[in-house]
Amino acid sequence: MKWSALSLIIFLSACKSKSPACFIDATDILKGGQNKLIIVRDSGYKVAALYDEGWDSLKGGAYLFYPTELLKSYTFYQNRQAVYNETYDEHGYLVHSQGSPMVNRVINEINLDTAYVEVFFYNSMKTYQDLVVQINQNPPVHYTLENDTLFANMKSVTFGINISEMDKINMYSRIVYTDNCTKIEHVLSDSLFLIKDPHDGLIPASSK
Repeated sequence: MKWSALSLIIFLSACKSKSPACFIDATDILKGGQNKLIIVRDSGYKVAALYDEGWDSLKGGAYLFYPTELLKSYTFYQNRQAVYNETYDEHGYLVHSQGSPMVNRVINEINLDTAYVEVFFYNSMKTYQDLVVQINQNPPVHYTLENDTLFANMKSVTFGINISEMDKINMYSRIVYTDNCTKIEHVLSDSLFLIKDPHDGLIPASSK
């Protein structure tokens, strides 16, 4: 079974008057693209938009740009819904942010004994520390994020869970990151509660 969850974190609301300008342009985004981006140009051959290659299925990132090629907005879509957004004005100021840069979390149940967890973090202008995960009463485990192979400007981590002796999974995660523009440190915390159903495998605890 493949089970996907969105972060419950409501991220920051940016304040234009207090945040410094972040001059993110198309070149900056393409550097983190590693040939994973579809380029759309305007009549003057300026970059007007960039899309993750899988965006046609409405899962992935969409970047829109001003005529100056400065970033206007970034939106990540998951299951046809916009789950994270950053919007900038023409002078490079972040004027709106909604959702969490932890844009996706997927649990793949391989069999009755094993599950794999994938977590994705939008990485542009952000520096992440290790992801700390605690499952049930087990000691916390630290995981180092790696450059994702599917989405541009994305960090991800994959780890396995032995669920053979578990009838439930209470998973708590925490990660600290620094905004490279404002130099402000942020903490993302998240929790997930699943139970093991003999017929349906891992399901949300709230459904029982």
